[in-house]
Amino acid sequence: MTTVTLPFPISVNAMYSNGRSGRFKSQRYDDWLMEAGYSINVQKPVKVKGPVILSCLIQDQRDGRKRDITNLIKGPEDLLVSHGIIEADDSSIVREVKMKWSKDVQGIQITISPAEV
Repeated sequence: MTTVTLPFPISVNAMYSNGRSGRFKSQRYDDWLMEAGYSINVQKPVKVKGPVILSCLIQDQRDGRKRDITNLIKGPEDLLVSHGIIEADDSSIVREVKMKWSKDVQGIQITISPAEV
């Protein structure tokens, strides 16, 4: 089991933009990836092999806006994969995701636990 704390995630609705040549990562998402990637490198989390359960605490009432909690997991999942913390974010690896608003964290705190297959 390992836990990482990342900056408040970008909504999936703001991760990509459309342009003349197709879809591309938005500047906000690129900035978040840079900051969150640095955060992972500083924390040096243990890699978890095989199927996992992601338990997420997300900062509540950060700015008073109403948000859809499930729109906030895609960026952090992709980041965990790109840094090798989990092997993939498909159904063979991520077997369960728990998400909860919390006033006790800043950003998003993700605990990664091995899942029983």
